[in-house]
Amino acid sequence: MEIVVEEGDVMAEHDIVILGSGSLARSVCYSLALVSPNESVVTVVSRTASSSAEVCYIADVRATLAGTAVKFRPLSLGRYSADSISSILRQTRPKLVLNCASYQSPWEKIYSPSAWTTLMSRAGFGITLPLQAAVAIEASTAVAGLDSPPLFVNACFPDAVNPLLKALGLPVFCGVGNVALLAASLRESLRPDGAGRLQVLGHHWHLHTPPTDADDALAWLDGMPIHGVGSLLRRQRATARSELNIVNGLVTALLLAGIVSGREMWTSLPGPLGLPGGYPVRVHGDVIELNLPEGISQSQALFLNSQWAERDGVYVEEDGKVTFSKQGFLQVRSELPDFASTVPATDIPGICSRLLEVRSRLRLMQAASGGNSK
Repeated sequence: MEIVVEEGDVMAEHDIVILGSGSLARSVCYSLALVSPNESVVTVVSRTASSSAEVCYIADVRATLAGTAVKFRPLSLGRYSADSISSILRQTRPKLVLNCASYQSPWEKIYSPSAWTTLMSRAGFGITLPLQAAVAIEASTAVAGLDSPPLFVNACFPDAVNPLLKALGLPVFCGVGNVALLAASLRESLRPDGAGRLQVLGHHWHLHTPPTDADDALAWLDGMPIHGVGSLLRRQRATARSELNIVNGLVTALLLAGIVSGREMWTSLPGPLGLPGGYPVRVHGDVIELNLPEGISQSQALFLNSQWAERDGVYVEEDGKVTFSKQGFLQVRSELPDFASTVPATDIPGICSRLLEVRSRLRLMQAASGGNSK
């Protein structure tokens, strides 16, 4: 196990540990540098020492120019295993851990198209659950093993990964992105006077335009239903997903800063307490609870999110049964003939390993052919 310390003073309590150094992790750090209200330390952990150091340098410069008291410290590890993550958490003793690391980049199909990305496009996003969940499982396992566990927040497909963690008996506080992005976009479109209590019930699936208006996310402003949600989200849905991480980073940074400082927040988040999909919530320190509008019960909200999850290609039931869509199942069966449409949550790490083998093979096949996947 390799753990590399890039800066001194790692034995002091660090308020936040961020796993990953990709576009979302960077956006979160660059936003935290501007919005952290109190003196704090953010530790950025990745598998590449230079990446962690780069993120922390940029964030530190931004914090200095903005006059905030947040500092960033880089660390690196050989692999995202529960043991290596646990070792870092014992060093840093954070209040909160944010996981932004997974084994599948959403940008691969843009920058490195191949037979693998073609398979993923045909199978649908839900089939990536094992690749999105693997690091989250290791990180949550590390958190669970600590005497004083920090809050664990997951940024990787939280609408489905968080219920998976819950089914495995692992801790998860909430997710970020997805319904939180929908809420941010709706607030910009509506621009309500004053604070304006906005409540959004939605799913990762709603990042794209649904087939009909009746299938869209639901929203309320000061207790009153908002009509024409789709039209209010039109600008967001027309924007490149890579650009949206700039907004996601700020939304996430505001949430993390609020949690660490103990500020009460009324917002909308994916996967709170391991629930599937996204919900309006109240967050106050280490307490999170649903804040559903009048007339919507928790069972109704869960039912709606279960329907949206099935359309997104994967649904995780409370008993840990994971069901992939027929489309995704059939596409993957072409490469893994014994792939099952329904599996227990405990099988997900093994499926991740098998999908990574398929990915390596399909990437090599594409490289050998010397062409692009159309």
